[in-house]
Amino acid sequence: MLHLMDLPVLVLMALVIAFTLWALIDCIRTPADRVRFVPKLLWLFVLFSGSVCAALVWTYFGKKPIETR
Repeated sequence: MLHLMDLPVLVLMALVIAFTLWALIDCIRTPADRVRFVPKLLWLFVLFSGSVCAALVWTYFGKKPIETR
C-alpha cells in the first residue's frame, strides 16, 4: 500500500528513469560524426549502466552542437 510520503519518491524515480531513457535514445539517434570524445558504442555502454550521472555527461559533453550556416 502506498503512503502519501511515497509519492515524491516515486515521482523522482520516474523522472530519473525518463531522463536516462531519453539520453539513451538520444545517443542511439545521434549520427556517429557528431559524437565527441569517445566512440558511440562506448557512450552506449556507459548509458546502459543506468546512471543519471552518465545521462548528464552525455547531455552536456557527448555530442557536438549542430552547425548553423
